[in-house]
Amino acid sequence: MTRTHRIRTAALVAALALSVGALTGCSLIPNPVRDIAEQAEKANPLGSLPADWPDAVPVIDGDVIVGVSPTEGSWGATIRAADESALAEAVSLLEGAGFTAMFEGTGAYENDGYTVTVQGAALDEGGYGVAYLVVAK
Repeated sequence: MTRTHRIRTAALVAALALSVGALTGCSLIPNPVRDIAEQAEKANPLGSLPADWPDAVPVIDGDVIVGVSPTEGSWGATIRAADESALAEAVSLLEGAGFTAMFEGTGAYENDGYTVTVQGAALDEGGYGVAYLVVAK
């Protein structure tokens, strides 16, 4: 594992830790899926996945609330779905594409080329948001 990959993985795990707290109902930690979706809608939503989104990373069907590529080799997206079954579908799609869980029950998956974190939460305005964070290895 390269130093860059370790740093990216550490950042991914830190983001994941915050997400897990929010998704379990901890009121002291903000809900990152909801907050990202709401901020993106108010700011400048792309409404689609970034043009360079990796083909190897499948996503659920739904309305793309935000799609970003903040740095070379990293991507993020939040997709609005009808309900929480979308998270199970997202995991199933990743596993079907050859991704394996990094740590059981965390939402972190990897294959030879990418590390993906997928989390979900109810959105205040209705529906369910599924957020993806993808980092190239």
